[in-house]
Amino acid sequence: MKTNIQTLLIVMCCYSVFGQITFNGCHDLFENQDYIFSYVETDATGRNVYTTIPVDGEQSCGGIGTCEFKIKWNDVDSVWEFTADDGNGDFVSPYVIYTNTIASSPNPPSLVLGTWIENSSITDSGCGGNLSPSNAVLTGDVQDEELSMADSAVAYMVRVYPMPAKHSIQIKTTVNIDSLVLFDVFGKAVVRQFSAIDNVDVSGLKSGVYFLKIETRQGNVLKKITVK
Repeated sequence: MKTNIQTLLIVMCCYSVFGQITFNGCHDLFENQDYIFSYVETDATGRNVYTTIPVDGEQSCGGIGTCEFKIKWNDVDSVWEFTADDGNGDFVSPYVIYTNTIASSPNPPSLVLGTWIENSSITDSGCGGNLSPSNAVLTGDVQDEELSMADSAVAYMVRVYPMPAKHSIQIKTTVNIDSLVLFDVFGKAVVRQFSAIDNVDVSGLKSGVYFLKIETRQGNVLKKITVK
């Protein structure tokens, strides 16, 4: 038992450095308490996946019977999903509680970006409607604005190199750039530039994945970059 507790504490500590999301809502189905989601991975689209920890099929609560949740991007249906495990602790056949069609990246939308729509076919309208600041809490690694991929024609005219980058990122383009914003994987802006926009200094950043939002007069472009 002591070994299991020590292992759990180590795992939780490791997850905590990546960021968290706090949810409280749908009180008719879920207990009225804060549920803490931890970052677990970044998917193939560059979006982050969050789950409550641990997921072992034993975190029971009222209503639907489980309080083990996951927030992830469903690339097939192009929606963010808030799902509840079916009780087996594996998320193989989860219940989709809410969806949001805003394609934010890398983090899921907040309560003010798009709409988290209740899946009443699963909840039987037990959540009392869509999520809003008046009936729920959704804070932490969520976004109030969308970082979307620009039209492919504009993106094609913007080249970012070298990759991975060590000291700086060079930008070559045939369009006019108004500004640059570099975000970490949690959606936090770590660099903003409104001049000297053909070069971004990344020498002071930690190694990892970042997202470069390039604002042009023809549209915005989001580039995934790696700093080593």
